[in-house]
Amino acid sequence: MAKRSSSAPCRPAAAAPVSAVAPRARIVAVARRHFFQVGFARCTMDCLAGELGMSKKTLYAHFPNKDALVAAVLDDKVAGFRAGIQAVVDATGLAFPERARRVVGHVAGQMGEIAPVFLRDLERTMPDLFAHIEAIRREVLPKVWSRMLTEGIERGHVRRDIEVPFICEMVLLSVEGLLRPAALERFALAPRQVIDRVLSILFAGILTSAGRKAYENTVVH
Repeated sequence: MAKRSSSAPCRPAAAAPVSAVAPRARIVAVARRHFFQVGFARCTMDCLAGELGMSKKTLYAHFPNKDALVAAVLDDKVAGFRAGIQAVVDATGLAFPERARRVVGHVAGQMGEIAPVFLRDLERTMPDLFAHIEAIRREVLPKVWSRMLTEGIERGHVRRDIEVPFICEMVLLSVEGLLRPAALERFALAPRQVIDRVLSILFAGILTSAGRKAYENTVVH
């Protein structure tokens, strides 16, 4: 495993204390903060044990190696992503603009937590997990957008002449390509900025005038 260097300390921004949380959950919470902010290639189990105030033996009792801990962190991330998306999908009483904003806010917030360095580490050293995350994105995004766009058309907020499957595929491919580490570095954008730009362009083209007005006047809760 890579040793921590003085030029790249394994120390992210401070977070609220989590000492009252169960040990395994506490480990995942601290590792998630470290990995997502500074990557995991440079972050050692020694570093995490010190941050957690526990011995390496205790840390390894919960996670046999760093790869297992990275996988647990991603499982935790995916669970939160799915739960937030599902909550928006199930909120059928909300108008399309409000639901669209909530989807944008949730996706942008989820992606905004992840620095490009984490995605780069994942793509380079754990390609199977990187592919798994992409597979989840391919599963969730088309399903969510297909349902919401269809309902938006029915309610008069989305243009009736759009092809829903085409728009869903366009969003998916845009997000997949632009969220790759190389693209993020090339455009000097954070994941949240990519999401914001893609969806801003999308909504500018597919909303009716009434839908656009409603979207712009909607407040995120």
